[in-house]
Amino acid sequence: MNEPAWQRWGMGSGLVAVAAGAAAVLFERGAVSPEQPAPDIAAFFAANGSALVAQSLLFVAGAVALLWFLGCLRVFLAESEGGPARLSTLAFGAGVAQVVLNLIAQAWQIGLATAPPAQVTGRDLALMNAMFALANVPVAVMFAAVALVSLRHRAFPRWLGWLAAPAAAAYAVLSAGIAVTSGPLAPGGWLQFLLYPALVIWLVPATIVMIARSGRSAAPEHPGTPRE
Repeated sequence: MNEPAWQRWGMGSGLVAVAAGAAAVLFERGAVSPEQPAPDIAAFFAANGSALVAQSLLFVAGAVALLWFLGCLRVFLAESEGGPARLSTLAFGAGVAQVVLNLIAQAWQIGLATAPPAQVTGRDLALMNAMFALANVPVAVMFAAVALVSLRHRAFPRWLGWLAAPAAAAYAVLSAGIAVTSGPLAPGGWLQFLLYPALVIWLVPATIVMIARSGRSAAPEHPGTPRE
């Protein structure tokens, strides 16, 4: 397989990550609060253990695809930014940090879903929720860096750059969930369901743009054909 084909496969991994995440959402079984009695928390994980494990495994598969996409994203942004490509590297590093934090949180969820009910505590649930909330911080940084590279250096079309800006704000708000145990920003709260899709709303068209541009750059040039 030649290099342009590898590039397109790598960029397309963004869509694979979206598909895995969409499948994982199908296993969502609501939420339980650390403030609830320990027997209720244990009962929730005992009743939904298989679904939660399946959900986590799908998110893990999506994380693998997302890592591949992030590598392609860095190259794509750096080609437009030029120089030391600081913002492109920041976007890549922040994306990797999100994947690492999310994998840790998914491991925690699997642990709670497979542990003996008597060992499941509100403290463990609170720590898992905090890890999921912390993973939103680097996503906000990644989107901010992408927006800057797009608006300054036209890496992506301007509309995608402007779309990345509110996505950064959305994940900055979601980061407040670190200190929230109830209300719309708490796990399972309506504001979380409203803001989390910002990643998908940006990722799908961004992946399509990257693949389309890769296809054009890989096309052979003919004498007398002007470049765009």
